[in-house]
Amino acid sequence: MASMVPSNRPPAQSPRYRLPTSTLLRLLSATAFPRPHSVGDIAAGALRGTPRPPLILGAEHVPAQGPCLVTVNHYTRPGFGAWWTAIGVTAVVADRRAEGVPADIHWVMTAAWRYPKDDWRGTIVTPLTRWAFARAARAYGAIPMPPMPPRPDEVEERAAAVLRTVRLSRNLAVEGGLLGLAPEGRDTPGLVGDPPPRAGDFVALLIKEGFPILPVGVAEEDDRMRISFGPCFVPEIPRRRSERDRVVADQVMQAIAAQLP
Repeated sequence: MASMVPSNRPPAQSPRYRLPTSTLLRLLSATAFPRPHSVGDIAAGALRGTPRPPLILGAEHVPAQGPCLVTVNHYTRPGFGAWWTAIGVTAVVADRRAEGVPADIHWVMTAAWRYPKDDWRGTIVTPLTRWAFARAARAYGAIPMPPMPPRPDEVEERAAAVLRTVRLSRNLAVEGGLLGLAPEGRDTPGLVGDPPPRAGDFVALLIKEGFPILPVGVAEEDDRMRISFGPCFVPEIPRRRSERDRVVADQVMQAIAAQLP
């Protein structure tokens, strides 16, 4: 798939997004005492701290019940951390789900902030975030996974995370729950980029467990977050294994790109 990097990246003077103090305290509490919490509740509270209310498009496409795989672009810029994408999408989805059905998204999230080997932050920040993210993931039902592409010493960790995700998906398929994933698996320039190798195979595994795709595009427009949902669909999975990864990834990323300005 050709690289999809639109030229309308927000300018440097775009507003900074800051988590409300109450949300930060709740996150710290969840990290220190990792017991089950609702990610939908904390997302709704965090969203109230945005500079302007987000623009929501296509919310009627969020299924009121039943399982689905929420796929979104890994949008980020200085002043807008990638976690705001998860916060915005989680809050909207939770609001659209029917009463009494699972409304929290179980996100596949980064296991740590990673830096080049010669960067001092790799010695201090990476281990700290690995510890904190693991505890936060336990509290909010997320699955930590090494950033892409994985380093040689992370291959086994990533394989274990994929296995945990598939096992969780089987339970969620029965319960009608939700999984969330940014197929790019890392920061990319612009609004959307190409997923790494094997991302399509990973999505195909979840599709076979009974998860249709809910494509979501996150961007900014007129100094506000823009969240656009497309119709749920089930990508075609080629019989030839050699074609599966790229064909599935292309379908998912094109559906996400169609939701961007």
